Amino acid sequence: MKTKSFRRLLINTIHAKSNILYMGCEDGQVISELNPKYGLGIPNKKGNRPLTKKIYTNVSFETKDVLEIQSEIKFDYIILDEALSHFIDVYSTLKHIRAMTKEDGKIIINSIPKITLIKSILDLFKKKNFKKIDNWIPKQLLETLLYLSNFWPRPEVGSCIIADAIEPKTRKEYSCSIIIPAYNEEGNIAECVRRIPKMKRDYEIIIINDGSRDKTSEVVREMLKDDNRIKFIDYKNNKGKGYATKIGMDAATKDILMILDADMTVRPEDLLLFIDVFDYRNAEFVNGTRMVYPMQDQAMRSIKVFGNKIFSIIFSYILNQNVTDTLCGTKCMFRKDYKRIIMKDNSWPDFDLLFGAAKNNLKIVEMPIWYQKRVVGESKMKVIKHGLMLLKASARGLLELKILRR
Repeated sequence: MKTKSFRRLLINTIHAKSNILYMGCEDGQVISELNPKYGLGIPNKKGNRPLTKKIYTNVSFETKDVLEIQSEIKFDYIILDEALSHFIDVYSTLKHIRAMTKEDGKIIINSIPKITLIKSILDLFKKKNFKKIDNWIPKQLLETLLYLSNFWPRPEVGSCIIADAIEPKTRKEYSCSIIIPAYNEEGNIAECVRRIPKMKRDYEIIIINDGSRDKTSEVVREMLKDDNRIKFIDYKNNKGKGYATKIGMDAATKDILMILDADMTVRPEDLLLFIDVFDYRNAEFVNGTRMVYPMQDQAMRSIKVFGNKIFSIIFSYILNQNVTDTLCGTKCMFRKDYKRIIMKDNSWPDFDLLFGAAKNNLKIVEMPIWYQKRVVGESKMKVIKHGLMLLKASARGLLELKILRR
């Protein structure tokens, strides 16, 4: 903990004789000062032991990752002291924390570091270590993730966030269609489908072969023999990812439509994070974002990261909400809402879907994902050619959503 003000906030907020979970606990001094009935301290780095040999009354320490802790004790207060940047999966961790929180409990998070545009640009050209956990979560996205995890953020207290536990909504299980557009993905498509998690619900997988010149079609037809989940759409001429995605979504029959890129740069296993948001009716459109967690080395060229950040600024203005990533391939929505969206761009579906969601006043939330390096094949995104196309699409969105809507 770096600030005395956060320490004072804890002392002024937390009732004595409460059960307290303190994440980011480097020693037992602060948690002991809070006079807990029971206190559990967890250092920010898994395996690290608190820097103290002193024994504190009613305080114990744990060196496991919080996701590995199954506590029978429910906590009145959860403290995150510079802990967010060390979470491998922020959404799953917050949900796990909520399960350990009393119904009238609170979560207290210290200041969120602000990343300036200049710093973020400079960071693009620094070599990143994929194994180092160094998340950057904008305040608005953090508040969204807290809400999705059944915490209700209060108005900001200084530079800190206090959020109250709220009653979870009743879960409803929706069926889903997983749409996989594929172009020259013979080396990826089988593994991509294999890694799709068992949904334990009614679901289908729709693969669209967008005129591949390799053996993508042959690989999928072989898969059809053993997997009755798969529907296959095949045509000879390459027409673009936008066209292929539209064809697949038009053919879908389930409640929720989920787009998954065949190259597995978004892990197929992460689809469960997206479906969870719909099951609790916390969103009508979920947009994946690759700009929160560190990317795997060489997953995205610096110039593309820079372009994504620029388009994010443009889109945040057009959509009137903070958007950190516009071109993540994984986007999900209800099929009934998709039917009201007009798809015009044959090259890329992302902008049409985001603009359509905003135009129809859908509730849009973002879901952070870990962006992976493509293992086989090469990216279909061409910086100059497609960058100009996307600028043109942005201008169209600005016209439709900002100018003509007035």
